[in-house]
Amino acid sequence: MPEILLNTNLEAEPPASASFLDAVDGALAGCLAPALERLSITLSANPAMPTPAWRVVPWLRFAAERWRASSASSCTDRRLRLRPEGLFKALTELVIGGVVEGSELSNLVCTQCPRLSSLRLSGTLVAFADVSIHSDSLHSLSYRVSNTQRLEIVASRLEELAISVLTDETHILISAPKLRKLSWHGTYDPRYHQFSDVAQHLVLLEIGQFEAASLVQQFNEVDLMKLKLQLSFSRGVKVEYQSFLDATKKMPKCKTLNVTLSSEYHGLASVILHLFRSCNSMRKFSLELRHHGLEHSCPSSCPCCTEDSRRIDNIDLGSLEEVEISSSKISDEELEFVEVLSRCSATILKKLVINYEAPPTPEAKEIREKVRSTCRINVEVEFYVFPDGGPSGRRVRLD
Repeated sequence: MPEILLNTNLEAEPPASASFLDAVDGALAGCLAPALERLSITLSANPAMPTPAWRVVPWLRFAAERWRASSASSCTDRRLRLRPEGLFKALTELVIGGVVEGSELSNLVCTQCPRLSSLRLSGTLVAFADVSIHSDSLHSLSYRVSNTQRLEIVASRLEELAISVLTDETHILISAPKLRKLSWHGTYDPRYHQFSDVAQHLVLLEIGQFEAASLVQQFNEVDLMKLKLQLSFSRGVKVEYQSFLDATKKMPKCKTLNVTLSSEYHGLASVILHLFRSCNSMRKFSLELRHHGLEHSCPSSCPCCTEDSRRIDNIDLGSLEEVEISSSKISDEELEFVEVLSRCSATILKKLVINYEAPPTPEAKEIREKVRSTCRINVEVEFYVFPDGGPSGRRVRLD
C-alpha cells in the first residue's frame, strides 16, 4: 500500500470522533509495509473535540520511520502544539498550519528534513520568537506566520519565495542567490528587511500592497512584474501620492508590467504616465482597474493635477507592443488614458485589448467605437465583454 488516507467524518458526534482516533492507531499498528509514499490523516477542527497532542505524536513517529518519498501536511489549532520527532530523510514537501514553537520550527527545517524541497508555513508562533530557515535543498518557500520577531532565510537553491509580512517591524534577512520568483505581501522597510545575496534578475516579482512598492528598487531586471496599488486619502492625498512617486521613481527593466489599481482619487492618466516614465522598456502593459463606488476629486494642489504629471514628451515606449485594460466600467478617465496613450511615442504598438466586465449592451458597443476612433489605424483593437456579467465568467469578443 503506497498510500494511506484516513479521513474523519467532520460532522460526526464526539463518540464517533474518539473512535476514529482509535481506528487510526489500529490502522497504523497493522501496517506491515516497510515504506510509504503518502500518509494523510484528516482530523476534525471542531473546538468541542480537541485532539490531544499525545495521540498525534506516535503518528508522526510512524511517518518518520516509513516515509520513502512523500509530502506531509499538518494543520493544527491553538489546542494542539506538535513537536515532530525523528529524522524525515525522504520528505520533500511539507505544509504546516496552526500553532508552532519558533525554535522547534527552525530545528525541523534545518536538521530533520535534509531533502525538503517545498515548504509552506502559515499560522502563528506560540510566542514572539526568531525563526531561522537554513537549507541547501529548499526550492520553494511560502511563509505567513505571525508572532515572528526575526526571520532569517539562508537557502542556496531557493528559487520561489512568498512572504507575508504580518508586523511592520519584523526583521527579515534573505540570502537566496538563485531566487527567480518573489511574492511580497505587506509593508517593506529597508531598515528591517534586507537582501544580502539575491539574484538581480527575477522571472517574477509580485508586490501585493502599495506599502511595499519601493521593493522594486532592489532589482535590476524582472521578466514579469505585478504591482497592486491602492491610492486613497488614508495618509492625506498629497502625502500619499508623493509616497507613490518616490517608491516607483526607479523601476527595474521588465518585459511585462501588470498593474492592479484601486484608486478613486488621483488622475488615472497621471498615475500610469509616471509608471511609463519609470519603466519604459516593457513589451506588454496590463492594467486592471478596481472601482469601489466612491469617487472623489483631488485638490488642485495634488501632484497628480500638475501639467508636468501629464507630459508625454519625456516618455519613450519604443518597446511597447501590447496594452490590456480590464475594468468593470469604462469611465471618461479610461477613455482619456487611451487617448493619451495614442499620442505617446509607442511606434511599434500593435494591439490594444479592452476587457469590459459587463454584458454586451448598446453602451458597450458605443464605448468600443470611441476607443477605436481614438487609436491609430495600425493598432488592432480587441474589445471583450462578459455575457455572464463578471470577470469570472467567459468572455466574448464584441464584433
